[in-house]
Amino acid sequence: MLSPHPRVLSKDEELGKRDDDFRPKRTSSIGFIDPRRWRKRRVLLMLVVVGVLWLVLRSVPADLGTGVGRLVKERSSIRGEPTGAPPRGEQDAEDEERKKQYYNGPIKFFRLATSLHAISKTMGMRAVNRNVLFAAASLRSVANLMPMACEMARWDRNYVHLALMGRNTMSLDEVLEINGVTKEGCQVTFHDARADYSEYSSDLRLEIAVAGAMKHVNDFMHPQAIIMDDSVVEVPAFTRALRVKGKALGRPVIEIPKDGYERFLWLTRLDAGSLGSWFKPRIDVLVHAPKGSSGSLVRMLKSFERADYEGLKTPRLTVELPSEIEPFAKSFLRDMRWPLEVEGGSESGSGLTLTHRIPTEHLSSEQASLRFLESFYPSDGNTHVLVLSAQVELDRQYLHYIHYTILEHHYSMYSTPQAGNLLGVALDIPQRSLNGSTAFVPPTISSTRAPELPAGTKADPDDPAPFLYQGSSASATLIFGLKWAEFHSYLSNRIAASHTGKAIKSRKLVSETEPAWLEYLLELIRARGWYTLYPAMKFVTVHDELAQVPEEFTREVEAGQKGAETLRQNDHPEEEAFLIADEAPMMPKRDEGKLGGAGKPLHEMLPFDGDLPELAKLPLLSYTGEIVNETTLAGQRVAFEIYFREYIGGCDAEDAARPRVVRPEVALDLFCLPDAEAEYAETAEDVEESIANILGSLRERPSAPEFAVLPHGLPGVGGSGTATVEKAGAATATAD
Repeated sequence: MLSPHPRVLSKDEELGKRDDDFRPKRTSSIGFIDPRRWRKRRVLLMLVVVGVLWLVLRSVPADLGTGVGRLVKERSSIRGEPTGAPPRGEQDAEDEERKKQYYNGPIKFFRLATSLHAISKTMGMRAVNRNVLFAAASLRSVANLMPMACEMARWDRNYVHLALMGRNTMSLDEVLEINGVTKEGCQVTFHDARADYSEYSSDLRLEIAVAGAMKHVNDFMHPQAIIMDDSVVEVPAFTRALRVKGKALGRPVIEIPKDGYERFLWLTRLDAGSLGSWFKPRIDVLVHAPKGSSGSLVRMLKSFERADYEGLKTPRLTVELPSEIEPFAKSFLRDMRWPLEVEGGSESGSGLTLTHRIPTEHLSSEQASLRFLESFYPSDGNTHVLVLSAQVELDRQYLHYIHYTILEHHYSMYSTPQAGNLLGVALDIPQRSLNGSTAFVPPTISSTRAPELPAGTKADPDDPAPFLYQGSSASATLIFGLKWAEFHSYLSNRIAASHTGKAIKSRKLVSETEPAWLEYLLELIRARGWYTLYPAMKFVTVHDELAQVPEEFTREVEAGQKGAETLRQNDHPEEEAFLIADEAPMMPKRDEGKLGGAGKPLHEMLPFDGDLPELAKLPLLSYTGEIVNETTLAGQRVAFEIYFREYIGGCDAEDAARPRVVRPEVALDLFCLPDAEAEYAETAEDVEESIANILGSLRERPSAPEFAVLPHGLPGVGGSGTATVEKAGAATATAD
């Protein structure tokens, strides 16, 4: 028979004969191609290698830190999920009677793929989205969180998900049934993220399973926030894993306090952007205590301690004490520990700061304002200051309202242009106008700018409504950090401009019963077009039995001598930027009333079923108390900005009218100071046209300053000086 490889086996084709002594050599390629040799050696070798790998992987312990990625597998249910108890090792068998959770084997998720693949088709896999995840391990926590998840889905601002990650073997349909929930009535996407053999998993395996499930969940939906039950209710292994994984993913893990589910229902009205910023806002509380106010101060601090802080970041507290402190107030502050929490078995009081003023001569308005603003400066844009008077008594829900409002209007993914002009959030409702001469009438729901109420809400047109107001309050107002930083810059430049001798002294628009810094703040508010958000119902009670005139405005009037003349003769006339009234101020009587929401959760206290309306729909009041629109307010802002630069900021008429570049946290655009270079918004060729356009939108300005009339007929509280805060023509400018 001929060889299959004659060219290889023939030694010499030309000889034409057989050589019996020739022995062909097998090359390596021939050995590899020969199937008989390949089966005998290589197949056997491969079987041995596969067997060894199987034995190694089978014996790898589940607690091997670097093996978490290999242990956690998510597979389709090809063979079906195993049932019954997993096999035990010898060591596991010894602990059978003592502990049921013994299994540390590889982890597989047989029920998670279906729901995750379904949402990836409908909701996408973008990193920034509307997904919010509720996660629970115990059935008790599922029952606690499910109503909240369904309520959030009802408001339809987020894609809401609920993942079950515990040991319980009850099917997802059974869990929904025992909680009285149907998928049709509750528009939540449910995920069964429990691993195989979950009932028998050790604590360590459960932790790894939760972390692995969260990795799969994050890969598919990228939840913006994770909401869980109180750690005292949940499974400890689940809590540990979720906290660690949330931190690793950069997602906030929001823990709802035990028995606080109804108190936190306002959370369901927030969008994913706000919930994703849950831990960003930091609040510093600043309290200024005047002389002789120790009783009011202690009452305020007790109400501050009694407020509901559970589940929220506790604010830091700074109390600015007067030069003379009464003994019982000193004793109370010595024993006060803030925040009221236990760390390592001892109370922590690191959140309380006391400052004490050194006695000085009578303060001017300028000195008092500087001293107050220097009490706080924000570290970044997420740090905000809550200014409280010693006369207030706080509602228990005050921090819930502040946190809710900040998240909605300051961090929402659907933030509106009006949010940029929001100075802060007030907790009280004014009873008097800024100058104290007339009563303040809060607007009602009928005054809102929305054509209709939010869907699904009910309200009477005569009910009080939240509103925007250019007047700020020293009783209880939160001011956003960046606005406070800009106020610092403004006051520094304002004082520098006053000392140049070019600034005209202005008549006060804010009553002398309010601290001097409010007058400076009102100037900045008008120049920027800012406003403060006021609630429909107050969250503080302002008591007036120990109310006092601010120290900078107290004075003794001698017989036959006017108050303004006394101040000019005895104090610091060069540091007074405003003309004060002829008569000494008198503290007005207030209707203290009662806090209307005692014992109610926040969403029941607020109108519109606890929903916060868009800022663009709220009534807008100018500092005079008149209801205006955004266009009118913009015209008033431009008019005052031009006037301020020319008569207070040290600019000439041409530079005052030229548009400037406005820098965040800096107020240099309002001044023409010797050491500061002005930044104009347009080129030199466009300046003349810009001036004509701006001035054309204003009423005709007089050729020489006339200071007899204030805008909208608002009387000032200043005395008989030669100048007031406004020019008649520019002050009343409007744009329809």
